[in-house]
Amino acid sequence: MGTPESIAGKSFQVANEAFYHAFSNADAAAMGNLWAQGFPVFCCHPGWPPILTRAEIVASWKEIFSHGARLDISFVAQQTALIGAVGVVCGVEMVGNSQFACTNIFVVEAERWRMVHHHAGPLAPGTIAAIATPVDPGHGRRH
Repeated sequence: MGTPESIAGKSFQVANEAFYHAFSNADAAAMGNLWAQGFPVFCCHPGWPPILTRAEIVASWKEIFSHGARLDISFVAQQTALIGAVGVVCGVEMVGNSQFACTNIFVVEAERWRMVHHHAGPLAPGTIAAIATPVDPGHGRRH
């Protein structure tokens, strides 16, 4: 078994990019494949109560994607960190005209980085202008 840093030669940041690719393409199958199966999982969509099972999380993404159209979403990572065998990405999502602070957490399962947590909450209008250029306080890496 590889180390978290070397799993399939990819980092958890690549898994995070795959998450936003699945999100923007409304690809429920790809989204479902990103979520861990053997770890506790958690998801907090804006305005929804916490979702605490994999089956409910996958169903929630299917509901979000049920309109079938690509979603206008972009992501700006503010900070990433590998904490032991856990990859954490914190940043800002822009969905249409809305802005959300978000955290995505990944673990290694079956030699792949898999998501165990996604949380997004709305930002006050205009907040993104203040954080569009990430500042690295000396912890983790920035994009």
